[in-house]
Amino acid sequence: MSLPNAWTFSALEKFETCPKQYYHVRVKRDVIEPPTIHTKWGEEVHTALEHRVMHGTPLPEGMQQWEGIAAKLCALPGTKLCEYKMAVDSNFKQTAWKTAWTRGIADLVVINGKKAAVFDHKTGKRKLTEQLSLYAAYVFIHFPEVEEVTTGFIWLKERKVDKQVFKREDLHEIWQGFLPRVIKLESAYDRDSWPAKPSGLCKGWCHVKECPHWKDKA
Repeated sequence: MSLPNAWTFSALEKFETCPKQYYHVRVKRDVIEPPTIHTKWGEEVHTALEHRVMHGTPLPEGMQQWEGIAAKLCALPGTKLCEYKMAVDSNFKQTAWKTAWTRGIADLVVINGKKAAVFDHKTGKRKLTEQLSLYAAYVFIHFPEVEEVTTGFIWLKERKVDKQVFKREDLHEIWQGFLPRVIKLESAYDRDSWPAKPSGLCKGWCHVKECPHWKDKA
């Protein structure tokens, strides 16, 4: 079957972490995950960096330690696109946001002729994922002239950047890495099967309390 909603990298990660949690949060929607001080701070940082890169707005107090990183981003040659929405249909073609098969919002995309870069600002612990390989695929599809995409996870706490370079010929391989994972998500919808997957999140961090594995933090 086709998925009832577009899949995103975060949705796929949530499903793989625990199908039952995914079901209650994104399918049945009877559980709301409230914002935390960490998510609120992340949103504030993303907004501040966006305004710094796009409009030259000085970073606010408490974020000025990242001026060096922001200045380097501002100095990159090319067209800068902050909070840039990219949507792809099931035929791997660019499409509208509402009709997407998969979609995502990049913190910063820089287009410079045949080369591009896509960056993601991270305020949490350093943890590499395949998120930016997916975003590189989005860039190749949205910008047919681009032949090479450099991705960068910007770890703000450590002031470090993890980079990776993708060529247009890598596009097929990128999708092949995601398709088996998406097929499992589709199968869960087909079978209406959402088994719980115990993990450390069960110790009070998950908001799905109607689960045999849930335990209070205390």
